[in-house]
Amino acid sequence: MQRMSGIDPMFVYSETPATPMEVAYACVFDPSTAPRTYSFAGVREVLAERVPTLVPFRRRLMPVPLGLDHPRWVDDPEFDLDNHLHRVALPAPGGEAELLALVARVMGRPLQPAQPPWEMHIIEGLEGNRVGLIAKMHHAVIDGVSGVQLMAQLLDLSADGRPLTDITPAPWAAPALPSTARLVTDAIPNLLTSPIRAVRALREIGRTAVRLGWRALDSESGPLSMPRGAPDTFETPVGAGRSVAFAALNLGNVRAVKERFEVTLNDVVLAVCSGALRAHLAEPARDRDLPRTSTSTSAEAASSLVAVVPVSVRGRPAQGDLGNRLSAMFVPLCNDRLQPSERLRDIAATTSSAKAQERAVGYGPMAAALSEAIPPALARPMIQFGIQHGALRRLRAGNLLVSNVPGPDVPLYFAGMRMEAAYPLGPVVDGVALNITVQTYRDALFVGLNACASAVPDLPGLARAMVAELGHLVDAAEIAQMPAA
Repeated sequence: MQRMSGIDPMFVYSETPATPMEVAYACVFDPSTAPRTYSFAGVREVLAERVPTLVPFRRRLMPVPLGLDHPRWVDDPEFDLDNHLHRVALPAPGGEAELLALVARVMGRPLQPAQPPWEMHIIEGLEGNRVGLIAKMHHAVIDGVSGVQLMAQLLDLSADGRPLTDITPAPWAAPALPSTARLVTDAIPNLLTSPIRAVRALREIGRTAVRLGWRALDSESGPLSMPRGAPDTFETPVGAGRSVAFAALNLGNVRAVKERFEVTLNDVVLAVCSGALRAHLAEPARDRDLPRTSTSTSAEAASSLVAVVPVSVRGRPAQGDLGNRLSAMFVPLCNDRLQPSERLRDIAATTSSAKAQERAVGYGPMAAALSEAIPPALARPMIQFGIQHGALRRLRAGNLLVSNVPGPDVPLYFAGMRMEAAYPLGPVVDGVALNITVQTYRDALFVGLNACASAVPDLPGLARAMVAELGHLVDAAEIAQMPAA
C-alpha cells in the first residue's frame, strides 16, 4: 500500500467524465522484423510475461474513507490482463483517417476506476500490413519523462526479444485488498501531521511570492510569465468528444534550424506550433481568431496565443520513480509576427525568460506543497466546483498545452516488431482545449494533437501546417546562412 503524494492526487480530483486525465501513445509497428509471424496470441504472451513485473500496471487506487487522506495505490488481487488488453480491427482501407478515428474514441473514453488505470488496444488491419498499438494510462501514474521510462521497460532493443534490463523481479502474488480499518489506521499519522504540512505550504507560498516579487522588480529579468489573460481563442466548454491528429517532423531539419539560430530544440517546436497556428487560423473560415499584428513589442506579446509548457523538475531518475514531477511555463507564442525567423527569435527570448523565472521562483515545489496540505475532503469538491463554473477557462491561463519529451534514438521492438512511429498524446482540460505533445524517436519528432472536437476546427489541417511551418523555418535558416551580397 502506497500513499499518493505530490501533485499526483490533483490529476484524480480534477477528472470529469468529459475530461479524463489520461496520457497515451499511439504506435505503429512493422511485423516483418519479428522472428515469428505476427499473432495476437504472441503479443498477449509477451504482455502476460512483462506486465505483472511492472508495479504501475498491477496497482489500482483505493480512496481513504471520509477523505481523511489521499488515496492509496494497492496491488489488485483481481488483476486480469484481459480486462486491459483489447483486440481491434480497423475498417478498410485501414489508413490514417480510420486510425485517427479509433484513437479519438479511445481518448474520449475514461478508464475504469475500479481496476488498474491503463489499457492497451492492439490494432490489426492497418494498411501496409502493419500493426498498431494504443497504450493509455492515467496521468496520476506517469508524466512524460516517466512514461518514456515505462515504455523502455516494456519494449526491447532487438527483434529477438532481449530485455532492456537484466533484473528479473520475483514472481508476483497480490495480497488481499486492505480493509476499511487498515486504510483509516494508515491515514491517521498523516491526518495528525496535516497542520505541519499546512504551515509548510504557507511558507512555500510566501517564499514563492517573495521570489516572484524580486523577479518583477529586476529590470534585467524580462517580463513575468503569468497564468492569466490569454486570448479567448479555443475558449469553449470541453465536451467528451475528441479530435486527434498526427504529424512527423524531420529531426535533422529541426536540429539544423536549432543550430543556425542558436536556440533550443524546444524553441523550434514552439515556433513550429506558432507558425502553424497562425496559418491555420488565418484561413478564410477562421481569420476572426487570428491575433492582431502590431508594431509594438508589448502589444504583440499581449495579443499572441499563449502556450502552457510543462517543465520536468525530476532529478536523477531512479528505478520505479514514476508519478509526476512537474512545473510549468506560460509562453507567448508570438504568432502575430509575420516572419518565421522573427517568431523563432522572439519565442527563444520569451522561453529563456520564462525558464529563468521558473528556476528562480519554483512553482513545482509550491504546487506539491499545496497538494499535500489541502485535505482531500476539501480538495476534490473545491476543484470540481471550479471546473463546473469554468474557473480555468475564465482565467485564460493559456490557449493550448505544448509538451516536448526526449525519447530514444535507437530502434525499439515489441514482440519482435520494430516500432516505426510513436505519437504521444496528452489530456485536454476545461480551459485548455488543445494539447500538442511531441517526442523524439530515432530520426523524427512525432507529434500527437488531442483536442476537444468542437474547439479546434480541422485538426489534421493543423498537423499538416506544422510540417509546412518546419519547411518555412528550414528555408529561413538557409537564407540566414547565405553570405551577404
